[in-house]
Amino acid sequence: MCGLVAVWSPGAGVALEHLAPIGVLRHRGPDGTGCWVAPSGRAGLAQVRLAVVGVGNGDQPVRNGAGDVRAVVNGEFYDHRRWRRDLQARGHRLRTDSDSEIAVHLYEEDPAGFVGLLRGEFAVVLWDERRGRFLAVRDRFGVKPLYYTWIDGRLVVASEVKALFAAGAVPRWDAESFHDHLHACLAPDRTLFAGILQVPPGCLLRADGDGVRVVRYWDLDYPPAAAVAGPAGPDGAAAALVRGHVEEAVRLRLVADVPVGFHLSGGLDSSAVVGVAAEHGPVRTFTVRFPGSVLDEGEVAGRTAAHWGADHHEVRLDPARLAANFPAAARLGEMLQENGHGTARLAQSAAIRRAGLRVALAGEGGDELFLGYRHLHGDLALGAVADPEVRRRYAGVLAGASAPPTLRGALDRLGFLPGWLVDRHLTTTSAVRPLLHAGLRERFAGRDSIAGIIDAAWHQLDGRAPVHQSLYLFLRTWFCNYILAAERLDMSRSVEVRLPLLDHRLFEAVRSLPLVEFGRGRVKQVFRDAMAGYVTEEVRVGEKRPFFAPPDRRPARAAAGIRRWIDAGVLDGVELFDLVAVRALLDRLADDDGVASPTSDRLLRLVAGVCALRVRYDVVGQR
Repeated sequence: MCGLVAVWSPGAGVALEHLAPIGVLRHRGPDGTGCWVAPSGRAGLAQVRLAVVGVGNGDQPVRNGAGDVRAVVNGEFYDHRRWRRDLQARGHRLRTDSDSEIAVHLYEEDPAGFVGLLRGEFAVVLWDERRGRFLAVRDRFGVKPLYYTWIDGRLVVASEVKALFAAGAVPRWDAESFHDHLHACLAPDRTLFAGILQVPPGCLLRADGDGVRVVRYWDLDYPPAAAVAGPAGPDGAAAALVRGHVEEAVRLRLVADVPVGFHLSGGLDSSAVVGVAAEHGPVRTFTVRFPGSVLDEGEVAGRTAAHWGADHHEVRLDPARLAANFPAAARLGEMLQENGHGTARLAQSAAIRRAGLRVALAGEGGDELFLGYRHLHGDLALGAVADPEVRRRYAGVLAGASAPPTLRGALDRLGFLPGWLVDRHLTTTSAVRPLLHAGLRERFAGRDSIAGIIDAAWHQLDGRAPVHQSLYLFLRTWFCNYILAAERLDMSRSVEVRLPLLDHRLFEAVRSLPLVEFGRGRVKQVFRDAMAGYVTEEVRVGEKRPFFAPPDRRPARAAAGIRRWIDAGVLDGVELFDLVAVRALLDRLADDDGVASPTSDRLLRLVAGVCALRVRYDVVGQR
């Protein structure tokens, strides 16, 4: 795991000084810095290194034998030892013990198809001096970030937005993106900041003499609805398939030259990862606790840890600590945090680092693969309605229900409303609207945030089951933009978090299972069955609970902090929020006896996040 900055110029305009912004990413790589400029002056690569594999000799940029192909890598390539043996048998000379080096040699053999051979969570920037080709590649689900912008005629790519600001990009809000984010529909190539884009998951950016373009190399490719409409397979077959893939995904992610730790909650996903890993040796686990809250999972996690004889660590967070560290989570994550779970993640990674670890495995991805979210259950049930006339009437009923513009695009195109879009409208969009600046409301009054995303991906949605259509859109919007923003929080504490349940081969196996496998028994029954023996019976039969931090029991505390920012003029000229409406909300919450609700907590955090980003990066007006 590392941080990178890279620069490409159509002419010979790149110098070492253009790589200086790598310094602001030092938290991502405290173990060394490497910078290189191509002899032609058309490209430069820089990296800060967190030494995890090939600790003694894995400095970057890595190079091929001739030295005309160089690359910097953030993340990990799994099964790299097999690739190293194969490459060496074919005559390649590898100079390091790092997994990163396989990228340049695989590229050398197959410039067009090498990315498809890479397995893991990664971002790669590669320069081919002979061909004059610059590539910036992001992993399939978007675990590793990769941002870019144009500055003085040069294309600048970086692991975090703050490095682009340091390179000279002007921090400005993108009002359209802000609006779309509030609807959970931020496109996978956009950010909250004007002029700053991201390479979408499963895509690569190519720059050469023919210009700059973004090309997709992998997609979710859910099968046609008819292919997953059949009956379940033989008893236990689906569970056995899942079990084998999970075992392999965890095993590959245990490979490191440093000790590995584990996130552990009271839920199925992280418990399964710990259980599989415990078969390979002792485990060290880290659990976030919210003492006194119904959201605290510490007791269940503690019993799981004891079951495996883990060296168990608890990170106890009270409301005061959550509130105090929230601005830092917003700044470091470069995303508007809507719950204290971002602050909790930051504290968890800090505890892992204090324990002397720099790598941890976590359970993200399980709810997406095995349909664990409540909002997917209705989408799954809708797929059982085979009669097209019933589906047509259903769509007609919804069409007459005065759906807001943001939901109309999905309804008109898909014939149903994905549950996560409805949830977002009910819990956030409708609640935040009265707080928005009048100019923002008027400008985007008729904007359909999801329609363009659906149209661009129609070849991936047409003919698919409703639950797969819903999941595709969720994974390409909210999941990669918000949920996976935790990567920046982990790396702010120099901790690499690996996600075995987002292994693409596991995903490709699960996506083809008959949907009936997901509708039987309890939520995620196929995964529960697959992990029998790897999780305690308490966890295997337990209720699914999302990871949320409790709302602040003293909303007046957060309200007072926001009021100080507003009084200091932090939101002056921003024109995202109506300051009169925000002050009215703060007045309602000013009494210490006020009751914090999830909705008011979310609204406060949205406003506080904008304030925190404005203060840290001096984000000016909007586009």
